[in-house]
Amino acid sequence: MFQIYLRVISIGLIHGLEPGHGWPVAALYSMRQKRKYGFALISSLIIAAAHFVSSIAVVILFILVNKKFNLSSSPWIRYIAAALLFYMAYKFWTEHEHAGEKRKVKSLKEIAAFAFVLGFIHEEEFALLAFCLNNINCMVMMVGYASTVTFSLVSITLLSVFEYERVEHKIHKYEHYLPKIAGALLFVFAVLYLIKAF
Repeated sequence: MFQIYLRVISIGLIHGLEPGHGWPVAALYSMRQKRKYGFALISSLIIAAAHFVSSIAVVILFILVNKKFNLSSSPWIRYIAAALLFYMAYKFWTEHEHAGEKRKVKSLKEIAAFAFVLGFIHEEEFALLAFCLNNINCMVMMVGYASTVTFSLVSITLLSVFEYERVEHKIHKYEHYLPKIAGALLFVFAVLYLIKAF
């Protein structure tokens, strides 16, 4: 069970660094402000909070549906869970566009609106629900995942504002590998899921 939590946390740490989570928006907005570090912290926390809320909302929905239909006891649900993980692995592996990277916002209010839309269009929370079928605490798992995404997202935003030119060059050099790493991890987890299903 502990290994599952570690897997989810590792995905969260890597996934939070992806530009698709909106940290470039927070960084670019903050660099135009007088108190750039304060705004970097606030704007990245707003984006992280929206992601956190969407993750918890997905878990609550799963818990309610699971209570009604008892998904965990259905033998076919493991195949659906593995398929979801394979799908997310494919999505990460083939990802080229980074939502929000070029988007410009003028206020914290716009960042909040952007963040909530972004939080609910990300599908990885749904794929991670596959781990809930292993009788682990779904809420603890998702809080752990969302917390590590928050840590990565806030850290990379502050780092970007602090050393923009040097960090931007390094991030752009390696950022296309981040979805591939997350995709590879999800692929491995999906295979492990299928092995357990037989």
